[in-house]
Amino acid sequence: MVHALHETWRVTRDAVLDVRPVVGDPQVLVRDRDGSETVCGGLRWDSPDPEGHPEAEAALAQVVADGRFVVAASRQFDWADTFKSADDLAETIHEEWERDMDEETTLQLMRGMRQAGRGAQAIIRQTIRIQLLRKV
Repeated sequence: MVHALHETWRVTRDAVLDVRPVVGDPQVLVRDRDGSETVCGGLRWDSPDPEGHPEAEAALAQVVADGRFVVAASRQFDWADTFKSADDLAETIHEEWERDMDEETTLQLMRGMRQAGRGAQAIIRQTIRIQLLRKV
């Protein structure tokens, strides 16, 4: 990975964006048609691989220490994926995420969707970090 960042440094004129999820449990919520949100629970990490991106963290630290890039700016924001039903959300988690939704979160989601009525949305919200890496 350090080699890839060295190559990126070689071909980059000015800056690169580093965009990754922040380590932690994304939240499962229900939003009713009036915009009110109810937290149902979180999504647990469910993979043999380490959570987050430790190799990327180490590689970035190395190229910064080597003097190739400086972190010129760093921000966090919430990313939300919305679904029309609890089933759509659960299917997406099963097929695309290395996460697991426990029984309590599933029950809270189903209850929340039922109580919110027509126009309700199931939501997964997670924190994303974006860093501007300026070439030195």
